[in-house]
Amino acid sequence: MRGLKAFIVTLVMIALIFGVYTIFSLHKQRSTDKNHVMIYLIESTPTDFYLIPVQRQIEGPPSPASAVQALLNGPLAHEELFASVPQSTKLLGLTIRDTLATANFSPEITNDFGGGSLMEAHLVEAIVKTLTEFPDIERVQILVDGEVIESIGGHILITQPLRRSN
Repeated sequence: MRGLKAFIVTLVMIALIFGVYTIFSLHKQRSTDKNHVMIYLIESTPTDFYLIPVQRQIEGPPSPASAVQALLNGPLAHEELFASVPQSTKLLGLTIRDTLATANFSPEITNDFGGGSLMEAHLVEAIVKTLTEFPDIERVQILVDGEVIESIGGHILITQPLRRSN
């Protein structure tokens, strides 16, 4: 009987240790998940190009600026994806007032843009969707060198703040 009690106590102790380990592992995983942002990159198929969500790990807490920087960094070397924004583009400033994010980009966003209406739509949508992943942002105004411009490549009007399309 004594051996059975010792065996049961040992099993209970192992179960407790395993349970505590599992709880700490889940907590660590959740806190690691807090260092991610969602960005939007382009996937190419034989017949079309699609904008797809991609999760990125970042240093520090997620912020709209860190998300845009991850977007500007583009795809990782091992990913078979394409940048949605010319990678030479720099974020010159980002302000958020009420629910409007105003993102100011360097002129490379227009100068280095490859062209095409679909790619321009993906570029604009990638910026808007990346920023509206944050609950306090509903609209996005895109500026180039501090100025409102008509479009990045001549196809998509960006003179007014834009909302996320589903």
